[in-house]
Amino acid sequence: MADTMDALKNILGDDAEDKIKTVMDSLSGGNSSMPAVNTDSISEIMQLKGIMEHLTNNRNDPRTNLLMSLKPYMRSERQRSIDSAVRLLGIANVVKMLKK
Repeated sequence: MADTMDALKNILGDDAEDKIKTVMDSLSGGNSSMPAVNTDSISEIMQLKGIMEHLTNNRNDPRTNLLMSLKPYMRSERQRSIDSAVRLLGIANVVKMLKK
């Protein structure tokens, strides 16, 4: 689960924690002690759950596996490029999932 959260933070960018907190606040109706439950919140939670599952299944992607297996043999600049490519593959998979 920690790896999934790290991957989500990498995809969301520098202010990932603020974005996640904003989403969680909007889902709870701004009241953290008593979350509001409505159909919009439930659908957003289900969509977020699907995204998280897609991010964890990204490890089964042969393209990602190939890039990660080549990474130790590359110089540091290329390793950073591989990390970026893996993040882009994750984003592409999430976008593809959201279009369905």
